[in-house]
Amino acid sequence: MSTFLKRLELQGFKSFAAKTDFEFPHRVAAIVGPNGSGKSNVIDALRWVLGEREAKQLRGDTLGNLIFAGTPKRAAVGFAKVSLVFDNASKLFPIDAPEVVLTRRLDRSGTSQFFLQDAEIRLKDLQPILARARLGARGLTMIGQGQSDLFVRSSAEERRLMIEEVLGLREYRLKKNQAERQLASSEVNMEKVAAMLEEIAPHLRFLRKQKNRFEKRAEIEKDLHTYENSYFAHHFHALTRDIATIDVPLTEAENERSEKEKEVFNSERELKGLNEQSGDVEHAKQLRATLSESFAKRGEIEKMLARAEAKLEFQMNMPVNVVRSAGEMKSILETIESEVKAMDSWTELEKIKHALKNVAERIATFLRAAPKADNSQLEADIARVKESLAAVQNEIEKIRAEEETLASSQQEMNKEFRTKVELLEAKKNELRKMDQVIQQRRLERERLKMRMEELERDWRALGRSMDELATMSEVNDIVELGDLERKMLRMRGELSAIGEIDLNVVKEADETETRFSTLSKDLEDLKKAITDLRVLIKELDKKIHEDFKSAFQAINGEFDNFFKLMFGGGHAKMKLKLPEVRVADIVANEEGGNGEKQVVEEMKEEKPSELSAGVEIEISIPRKKIGSLEMLSGGEKSLVSLAALFALISVSPPPFLVLDEIDAPLDEENARRFSDLVKAFSQKTQFIIVTHNRSTMEAADILYGVTMGDDGVSKTLSLKLESLAQ
Repeated sequence: MSTFLKRLELQGFKSFAAKTDFEFPHRVAAIVGPNGSGKSNVIDALRWVLGEREAKQLRGDTLGNLIFAGTPKRAAVGFAKVSLVFDNASKLFPIDAPEVVLTRRLDRSGTSQFFLQDAEIRLKDLQPILARARLGARGLTMIGQGQSDLFVRSSAEERRLMIEEVLGLREYRLKKNQAERQLASSEVNMEKVAAMLEEIAPHLRFLRKQKNRFEKRAEIEKDLHTYENSYFAHHFHALTRDIATIDVPLTEAENERSEKEKEVFNSERELKGLNEQSGDVEHAKQLRATLSESFAKRGEIEKMLARAEAKLEFQMNMPVNVVRSAGEMKSILETIESEVKAMDSWTELEKIKHALKNVAERIATFLRAAPKADNSQLEADIARVKESLAAVQNEIEKIRAEEETLASSQQEMNKEFRTKVELLEAKKNELRKMDQVIQQRRLERERLKMRMEELERDWRALGRSMDELATMSEVNDIVELGDLERKMLRMRGELSAIGEIDLNVVKEADETETRFSTLSKDLEDLKKAITDLRVLIKELDKKIHEDFKSAFQAINGEFDNFFKLMFGGGHAKMKLKLPEVRVADIVANEEGGNGEKQVVEEMKEEKPSELSAGVEIEISIPRKKIGSLEMLSGGEKSLVSLAALFALISVSPPPFLVLDEIDAPLDEENARRFSDLVKAFSQKTQFIIVTHNRSTMEAADILYGVTMGDDGVSKTLSLKLESLAQ
């Protein structure tokens, strides 16, 4: 039959300085040796690796005493290490492995570590695993040296715990204890959380009001932002369109003005060209001067002709007997001379001719009285003068013709000049009208640009960028602008009334709200956890109570049987003892003399529960009256404890039992009974026994001898009794 505990490994633990292995291939292993050899150290090692934390339970002052301290012949070691190797075929350990190795290690720095399958594990996590396998460092499954009467001298509550451990209920008891600790902790935490919630609730209400104001401000700012977007986008796009509407015709008008200005320039240049043709006027003046000269020349010639003709006529007509005095001739000549000079300023040819004719007639009249003379030379001179006069007259005619032609040309030119001047004035008028239109459009554009600049300033004053405004689309279904402006003005007033947002208050409100929500959630979680824990505790109580109650009757029957076997009669019984539960009831009395209420405590008894009931022992020994367990001898206490132990393992056998000299107080007969029981129960439970008793040794399948040399180090020697018997 396989064993649950397969091997024990020690290194540096107490007197086992070197690494020492104890193999347990059989159901009963006995460890023997002289006193002081260190055999009980093996039991201490088992107790230590299974979680014992108190040094006195390991027969030491401190846990540091567990490390081999050295001897004069053997140096000290730096750590103590104990490992247990278990067979996990029955899956008592929740590990998917055929073997489970549990190790505990302690170094001189005081660091204590547990390892399960070479993975470090905390003791609080290891205890439920050991409890599930019904392993413990104390109780009836591991009875140390001098504790053979452990069950008898323990309290009623301790006995119950021992029974529960053997029954495998320690796992549920640990869970219940843990749940109760968690419940107590949760209730304390719940009270703290509730107190914190109650403390921060008023401040949170204030912060919520402040935050609501700021949130309202945020909503107003959001709406205002929307209205501002609509308002400014509408005006921006409208002004942009208006400016574009003016820019295009303004550009066209400026282009037309440029063209018109070119036309005016060309017209002025043409007029300038006509003015440059004013040289014809000069030519006319020159002709006029030449004509005047010709007239003067003609006048002279005519004078000469008139004189000659007059002289000729005078000579021809003058009577022979008429003799004129010089004075008369001088007088008439002076008269003619004055008349001829007067003709110098005349321009009408006919008038000149008529005057000359008159002069000629007067001369002829004067000369008729003159005597005939030789007039050939005079006639020749008159002919020459007439030729000269004809030449001059011809020249005058040419000049007059040219002057008339020039005058006609000047008249046409003046007409064209006037036409062009009128055209130029018309164009200038058109240009002035264009300038007026352009000026008006420029003023309108400047006005629109000023409005746009004002709009941009207002937009930037809001902390917004023009890029943002330029990318906004125009809202077509915008409300009435006047209403929109009034709404914006009202909202700005509301924002001003609310004031600036205090980010610290908002942050504090958010943090407090988060904390309040967290605490509220924690409170709900704690309430739920408390409810769940109470349900769990109730279920565990029910499980422990039902399992304990169902096994307790069987244990009582076996206890009575083994008691009779040990004592040769009599009877024994275990019974539950309900403890008295007193609860402090705090009440407030009437006000005292100082006006303060007096608080007092009243103790009230409550009906105890069987879950907290301890285990009392009632025995009756043959031929002896026992009033209490204290009246029993040491051997009798050990026998009662052994009867209880075998009663328990007969109902619920643990995987193995560790017994350290539990048979020491027994006489030879009871020692024989003990060894027989060990042999019988080894079919159900593995035994590891430290003993000096021969009968117990005979029940063992393997013996380990422990000795100690002069170096103070324990050594082992194993002996398989089966081989020895063969």
